[in-house]
Amino acid sequence: MTVFQVRFPIILIILFSLIGSSILIPNSSAQEEIQIPNWIKNVAGWWANNEISEKEFLAGIEYLINNGIIHLSFMPCGGAAAVAASDQTLEAKLIPNWVKNNAGWWATDQIKDADFVNGIKYLIEKDILGIDNKKIKGKTSIEDVKFSSSWIIDTDNLVFVASSFFEVYGTNGDCSIDSEDGLSKWKSLTLGLNSNKMGMYNEVALWNDSQSAVVVYPYFTYAAYQPQGFYDYYRGNCDDCTTTKFAQLISSQYTSSGLGHQALTLLGYRSITDVEIDKNPSILQQFDKVIMLHNEYVTRAMFDAITSHPNVIFLYPNALYAEIEVDYANETITLIRGHNYPEQEISNGFDWKFDNTHPYEYDSACLDLEFYKMADGWMTTCYPENLFLVDTEQIFNVLKLIKDL
Repeated sequence: MTVFQVRFPIILIILFSLIGSSILIPNSSAQEEIQIPNWIKNVAGWWANNEISEKEFLAGIEYLINNGIIHLSFMPCGGAAAVAASDQTLEAKLIPNWVKNNAGWWATDQIKDADFVNGIKYLIEKDILGIDNKKIKGKTSIEDVKFSSSWIIDTDNLVFVASSFFEVYGTNGDCSIDSEDGLSKWKSLTLGLNSNKMGMYNEVALWNDSQSAVVVYPYFTYAAYQPQGFYDYYRGNCDDCTTTKFAQLISSQYTSSGLGHQALTLLGYRSITDVEIDKNPSILQQFDKVIMLHNEYVTRAMFDAITSHPNVIFLYPNALYAEIEVDYANETITLIRGHNYPEQEISNGFDWKFDNTHPYEYDSACLDLEFYKMADGWMTTCYPENLFLVDTEQIFNVLKLIKDL
């Protein structure tokens, strides 16, 4: 009988975790020692000696993540692992061969414990080592997380990504490859409220507030960014894409400020779309405060309605940037003016003097976000979409300020 046959690795992982001793390694983020079970070193050695499979070694790594021994503030989008998990017949290679050598060296004490664990963490973060996201659990059960009623959320296919101010989830395997660093990125993310943090949310939410406020979802901008949309025209890939079809809303994307929209609607803000404003510009008159997101493409009727409202918060730069025309019968939008169209020298299609696209649109780090006063409203000094993914005092202050303005 082989060593592999008698070990049944998954069962042994549980047994060793219950009865095995522990190794202490420094946790650089918390500046304290954390415990790593001795059986992990056994598992690494078995894998290095080809006595267990890659998948079984990864089960041990997933244990370390779920028990806080490997701390990942943000789970990467594991596209390859998701495909492998969905088709058991695939022999997906989720770990480079050289990692097996490192595992063997660690198992024989040639590599320090902290160096090995931190190395595994780095490989996961850089998408070099593939983790099955369905195996990673947040501290709060998804059943105790509230999602925005403005979106249809399929919780069955959501996987845990991060626990920050909001709980963050992604759709398993819904990844794209970043053109700059070659890493897989989440195409879209879903925010939720942690039931254990309601006291904090109450301070920034409108649930018990009488103010009449609305957030405007930028549907036209969402459509403009879809394939065969305006950006295919800008890239020279399509000569007639200055007219593009309406797009079915299937996710809440970065380019359409979907995280900002989710955050505000989760906190009790009413939502309307720019379609509603275009069809009925007077709708804004019933609200004391209007929050614009990345509403880059708007009609003239929308522009006039928004800029005549006495209290508008432009939460994202690049709003009201280009004029479009809408054909509701054919369900199309057409670029009319702006974004260097029809002449290169045309920037803002409305010649809007308060346009703050430059220099703020491409500051997505938002290290020094500020709100500044302009005529009939407020603007920000960066593109704050990623702020909704982090747990900082800054996002709390931003949400509190939006409520108070």
